[in-house]
Amino acid sequence: MMAKLETAQVPSASETVYQSLVRAIVECRLAPDESLSDRELALQLGVSRTPVREAFHQLEAAGLVRRRGRIGWAVAGFDRRDVQELIELRTVLEAAGIARVVTWDDDRLARLAGLFDAFTLPMSKAAIARYLKSDHELHLAFINATDNRRFIDIYRYVEWHIERVRHFVSYRVDRRVDQSLGEHLRICRALQARDAPAATQALTEHLANLKRSFQDLLEQTFAAASAKEDE
Repeated sequence: MMAKLETAQVPSASETVYQSLVRAIVECRLAPDESLSDRELALQLGVSRTPVREAFHQLEAAGLVRRRGRIGWAVAGFDRRDVQELIELRTVLEAAGIARVVTWDDDRLARLAGLFDAFTLPMSKAAIARYLKSDHELHLAFINATDNRRFIDIYRYVEWHIERVRHFVSYRVDRRVDQSLGEHLRICRALQARDAPAATQALTEHLANLKRSFQDLLEQTFAAASAKEDE
């Protein structure tokens, strides 16, 4: 007799709409401060207005949309201060995991600390793709090492917001890869030495440099948009 199988979990309409809108907002296909129509979005997504409205409430909780007036909605905007606060929060969350990472066994720690050993400059496009994967693996390892579910949930939202800024300003890692590689190597050398304070300091400096890059590009993007409006 065939074994009984569990019923496959099918995402609800609200969840599907929510994930679609998250991607559209993070990728800036729905631009900052853009008005949102539940009627138009329902037509585009092929659903009723109810799951769109439900998704709006979830997106509001994630800080990706805001209410406009009594019944309207809009994509949340952001400014220089938002970038500062996001990077500061990311720094606090990641630093919390470093104290645990440096207590890992030798093999596990060596694998993480060696993530960037094979990279040399200048990097090809293929190497940059691998570099970005290693970059994400390192930072995510810090968060997961905290073993704190709330930290991990918050970090997911922080990543969404930072990625949204990245798309908005057309940030390209190859513009900063020379400096970024050196920063990651300093973090990893401190990890290998099991020096949590030095690793935390190197991480803080790395993210501060990222913050300045984002803020500078954000100012340039706003200035270019303002100049275009004045034409």
